[in-house]
Amino acid sequence: MSAIAMARHRNLWLVSAKFDLTFLIGSAGLAAVPMGLYYGFGVSTTAINYLVAALVGGPHLYSTYGLNFIDGSFRKRFPQIVWPSLIIPPIVLFLALNHLTLLLTIFFFSASLHVLHQLGYLADSYRHKDARPRSAWNRLVDYGLIFTALYPAASQKLIAGQFFVANRVIAVPDIAKQEWIPGLVTALFACFAVAFVVKTVKEYREDRFNLPATVLIATATVVSTLIPRFSNLDVAFQGYNTWHSFQYLALVWLMLKLRREHGEMDSRLMARTSPRAWTFYGMNLGFTAAAVALIFLLQYGFGFAPQPAYYSVVLGSLLIHYYLDVFNFRRYGQLLSEPSARELGTAARRAAA
Repeated sequence: MSAIAMARHRNLWLVSAKFDLTFLIGSAGLAAVPMGLYYGFGVSTTAINYLVAALVGGPHLYSTYGLNFIDGSFRKRFPQIVWPSLIIPPIVLFLALNHLTLLLTIFFFSASLHVLHQLGYLADSYRHKDARPRSAWNRLVDYGLIFTALYPAASQKLIAGQFFVANRVIAVPDIAKQEWIPGLVTALFACFAVAFVVKTVKEYREDRFNLPATVLIATATVVSTLIPRFSNLDVAFQGYNTWHSFQYLALVWLMLKLRREHGEMDSRLMARTSPRAWTFYGMNLGFTAAAVALIFLLQYGFGFAPQPAYYSVVLGSLLIHYYLDVFNFRRYGQLLSEPSARELGTAARRAAA
């Protein structure tokens, strides 16, 4: 085993146990904040939505744009990824003006998949840090548990017409309104949960136990099973969104760090702001403020009604964000598994010694 592989074998945390447990895993506790404000202090759903959007939702969303659009190196390397995303806003604008319920339904399913997708790739990132081989079955069990935990309770409410987002019922095609579907989804989730426990015990006995990945998946499973059970789903999913957004900001910060280390960044703005957490966060707050200004411009400058103006900007930006992250997460895993110039230099010095 090489010096780099041995180092990764010893340290499976992406940064450190303290950083990962604070920003990537332990931040799941933030999911309780919106629900605490609503159920404990009577804060309105609207106020909670604005608060979450301003503090973490907006900054997490627009950090994607610094990652993909501002950095010229990325645009030059992957134009086939960046430029097709620009067809999304006009489609969203049309749906916001003519088929808002359909747009919100598309958004909900895309958002739920994106949140789970992020958790899946974060679990994969911990696996990339492990030099030991990983079977396809191992990955299937991890992904299966992550992607099914949210839906046993959610599917029951969807079919019963009790799933409201933005005071609108999430539309489900009639063909999907079958009473047996929640039972099937629950059984599938239970199978993956049992398989995950068996797999984890087997890994531990064979000295292949990956502590960070296991803790992350277990935490995500608990949060996913609890969230849909609350009566106010807008607030409950804002709780999940709070964790997701905070976690995503930490992930983007790590992605930018890896790009710098691999020589893949040529934007002076990103090079100056991304190393310092508060400067990085402040820049994304600025992007969020610009988006709010665009909403007001559509409403008061072009005569849009408030809801279409809001959803045109926010959902258009979010769907681009979901699209780009399919690639971003994969690229992050590639960079994580490739030794950086610093790692190669360290390995060479140790070999020479």
